[in-house]
This record gives sequence, C-alpha cells and structure tokens, in this order.
Amino acid sequence: MQKSRLLTISKIEKNTPETVVLTFDVPVDAKAAYQYEQGQHIILRRQIDGEDIRRSYSICSSVAENNLKVAVREVDGGRFSTFANNSLKVGDTLEVFPPTGHFNVDLDPSKTRVYAAFAAGSGITPIMSIIKTTLESEPDAEFMLFYGNRTGRSTLFRHEIALLKNLFMDRFSFWHFLSQEDLELSFFSGRLDGDKVTALTDNLLSIDKIDHAFVCGPDAMIDSVTDALKTAGMAADNVHSEKFLSEGQPIVSSKRASDMGGTAKLTLIIDGDEFNIRADRDSAILDAALDGGADVPFACKGGVCCTCRAKVLSGEVDMVLNQGLEPEEVNAGYVLTCQSFAVSDEVTLSYDA
Repeated sequence: MQKSRLLTISKIEKNTPETVVLTFDVPVDAKAAYQYEQGQHIILRRQIDGEDIRRSYSICSSVAENNLKVAVREVDGGRFSTFANNSLKVGDTLEVFPPTGHFNVDLDPSKTRVYAAFAAGSGITPIMSIIKTTLESEPDAEFMLFYGNRTGRSTLFRHEIALLKNLFMDRFSFWHFLSQEDLELSFFSGRLDGDKVTALTDNLLSIDKIDHAFVCGPDAMIDSVTDALKTAGMAADNVHSEKFLSEGQPIVSSKRASDMGGTAKLTLIIDGDEFNIRADRDSAILDAALDGGADVPFACKGGVCCTCRAKVLSGEVDMVLNQGLEPEEVNAGYVLTCQSFAVSDEVTLSYDA
C-alpha cells in the first residue's frame, strides 16, 4: 500500500483567476518514491474544518523537469479546491501520496511517431505533462493539441502552450476552441466534441498517420471524442482517455448484492496485517472497511483514481464502475474497492498485492 508523507509547498503560482499551480519540495530521501511518469496523478490530503479531505490532481510538469507540480482549479462548493486557492501559502504542508496512474504510453527516442491530444478545461493538466515529456524524450515526435475552453481568460496554461509553440515550432501544433466567445473562424466557436473531431478527421487529421491519441475532460466530452476517433478508423488500443471526478458523484450499489441482502465476512490485508470485519452487502467494500476502522487508502471514491485498488484473493465481488483499471488488471483479479460489493459469504482482498 502506498505510504504518504507531508510535503512542503515551495511555490504557488496563479495560472488563471480561479486556478493555482502548487509546487512541492520533495526531500532527497523521498525522491525515488515521488518519481513520476507523464500523465500520472497524486492524492492530496488535508484536514479542513475537522473533516478528512482527499483529492486527486494530475501532475502538470514533464518528467525531465523532475518538479512535482499540480494545478488546482476552484470549483463551486469544492472544499479542497476553495481551500487551495484561497488559504494555502508557501511553506504550508500537505499530505501527499506517491504518483500513480497509467495515462501514458512508453516513449522511445528511436521512434518517429505522431500524437494528438484532445483536452477540455482542467483536462489539459495531465496532457501538458504528456506533451512536454514526449517532445523532450522523442526528438522526432510530432504532437497536435486540440483544446476546448469557455473563454481565453479561463484557459489553463496559455503561456506554457505558447512557449511550447516557440520551442518546438516544427513539431508542436495547437488548435483552440472557445464555447463562450465569438471567433473569426466559426468552426472554433463552441465545444470541442465528437462532431468537431469528425469534422477534423474529414478535413485536417489523417487518422492513419496518428500513432496515439490522448483524451481528457468531462465524461460526455471524452465519450463523444473517443467514439469519433474510433469511427474514423483509429484502433481502440491507441486511444487513451482519463476521466476526472466531480465532487458529490453518488455511488450506485450492486443490484445483485442488494438483492442477496445480509452481510458478508471481509478479510482485508493491509501492510501485512489482516483485518476481519462484517459488511452489509449493499455497502461498498471501501466504506465498510472505513466504518470498521481499517486504514485503507482512498481518494475520489468514484472509480477514477485507483487509490483504493486491491486484489481479490478469494470470494466474489461485483465492481459496478471502473474508469481507471486496465483490462489486464481486472483479469488479474484487481478491483476498485470504492465501487465493489461482496456477493459471496466471504471475501479476501489484499491492498498489498
């Protein structure tokens, strides 16, 4: 199980009126644990008004920078994002879990590849890490960015994108879509969605020349854009997406578990220790573990961040939502315990596997 530690905030930058970029000072003895890959995220944890708040944020720096940075955009009613934008100061500490996630592909300096990214709003955050790392690591790579926002003023990383255009003018290209501003070219007005991507693939993008595409943003945007790319002929394995979670998203319980009723015995292996608890079948395994006093890892509780990932060693569970695990992980027996419900009388899971 991942071990968190307190990290000091060494820098706070205002990126947009409602977004700050936090840079963490990682001590020498923690460098190995906090080494990241492009597109990964970290979990931030803080007690706010007496409540244990945990949130997942994507790393926006390139691997070569070796500088742990995340962008936090303030959202209406967002407890952590409001706190980060209005109360955090340089020198404050936050509990930070080591980087995780696999929203990336292996890079190879000897390859000549073409990449495309489609981002909306805060979805640009992991994309920035991916673009910078790819262009720095693959000297012959080309990268195209299609980026949707409400207005130019609300656009994250405007200056960083302009810098990339100057640094990699022959290998990086950028198209911007604004939904709440009138633009001279009407095509770039409105949301970046599947219809826009279809028009792009009909007139600008040669799908057969794109090796990998990355898509990040709200659920509806991701679904429509990935569908459009696949319809245009792109192989599903080469379309990579990552969804982010809105606060307050409810958990939908397993109908099969609810219909069975009663309780199940859960055996949880955490840091080599074994915990035995009884759980109502209509309670997610993560919630039952927390109610039982087990110190299990979690963050989003929405099936996205994979912090609560565990392996089923025996018994059977229903996982009702999975937006983070790869198919090979599911086939190997891994589940997201925030979205999993016991459907056998006894279930054993390991957070250490």
